[in-house]
Amino acid sequence: MDLILSLNRELTLFMGSYISDISLALVATCLVVYGDQLNKVIKRLVHHWHFLARVLAFIFMCTFGYGLLTVWLQPWLETGLRHIPGLYLPSFVIAIFCFLGVMAERKRHL
Repeated sequence: MDLILSLNRELTLFMGSYISDISLALVATCLVVYGDQLNKVIKRLVHHWHFLARVLAFIFMCTFGYGLLTVWLQPWLETGLRHIPGLYLPSFVIAIFCFLGVMAERKRHL
């Protein structure tokens, strides 16, 4: 049991300096897994627009929309991860990435 707690403590200390990168990876992974649903919503909103306007909307969404989502969601998620007690942080991060992996598999992204 001491070995597991020691390993968890070391993993928590290691992850602590990478919380910002971990939160960015989580946001990016979510956007990859669920981006198709967001694109479908945008497509439904602009399907009756002129071709050129639809293309511009798509370009705007891909360049600015996803970028803004990443920039806005990453600090929020980072703050949330920093509020998780150190004892649970490694397990939580691993579980979230496993969940996203399962969701990616279900959506045939893998």
